[in-house]
Amino acid sequence: MKKLIYMILLIFPCIASGIMHRVIQDGSGDYTQIQAALNVSSPGDTVLVYPGRYYENLIIQTDAISLISMEAITGDGEYINTTIIDGNQTGRCVQVNQHVHNILIRGFSVTNGFATGGAGGIAMPMNSLGRLENLRVFGNTAGNGGGLNIGAATVYLAGVKVYNNYALYLGGGLYAAAGGGYVNSITFDPVNRCSIYNNRSGSGQDIYIQRAVSDLNVYLDTFSVAEPTTYYAVYLSQGLNNYQMQIDILNAHHQEIDSDLYVSPSGDDANDGLSPSSTLKTIHEAI
Repeated sequence: MKKLIYMILLIFPCIASGIMHRVIQDGSGDYTQIQAALNVSSPGDTVLVYPGRYYENLIIQTDAISLISMEAITGDGEYINTTIIDGNQTGRCVQVNQHVHNILIRGFSVTNGFATGGAGGIAMPMNSLGRLENLRVFGNTAGNGGGLNIGAATVYLAGVKVYNNYALYLGGGLYAAAGGGYVNSITFDPVNRCSIYNNRSGSGQDIYIQRAVSDLNVYLDTFSVAEPTTYYAVYLSQGLNNYQMQIDILNAHHQEIDSDLYVSPSGDDANDGLSPSSTLKTIHEAI
């Protein structure tokens, strides 16, 4: 029984109970940069980030760290919008290292990340374990998994909005794959639902998951469309198995139209595209 309780705590970490390191840009806290606070943190510590735009490419390399904004303390969702991790197009926004466990990342906007490989936004690599909660992940670019890249990791997702990200190859919003002798274990919160929409990729515009070893239930508030096809979401089993991904969607970002559509460089993707006087701007939006 003790082993079972221990595993549940690992999969669903709460705010750590060690030292609180406050990051405030005006110098009134303990640190002015997030990475500096992460570097001195020990297992059980919390890095509390006050509002501001932080141009950093973060690396989390210590177990049991909670990286949170004031949203986690107050419950005020506006702190998500005002506490920004900006990758400045120089690297991914947040990298959790391999074999790092019991990480909590909560209450941030994560944007402008860039990686030629996996994850412009947040990377959870091989045998890492953590919880991503109440995040906005948008405007990131990568080879695979523009927003999130989960590589043979155990991750709990709650209230994470992944949108307007781009991947050159696979999974514009979310990419995941097993590897290195480890499997992926992804859990979507059925109450505090995530949203994944309007991402772009070579394949799997919003989601691309391969080498799956079990069925997956994806509970979403918003997805790109109400009835997703493999254009939007790809789920590939490992070996000869035929595991399935079931997506439960409450809202569709796009309302699909049974009509010819018009596209022009002088158009606007906010238009309906139904006539030459109301053209869309991009072919992707029309598709």
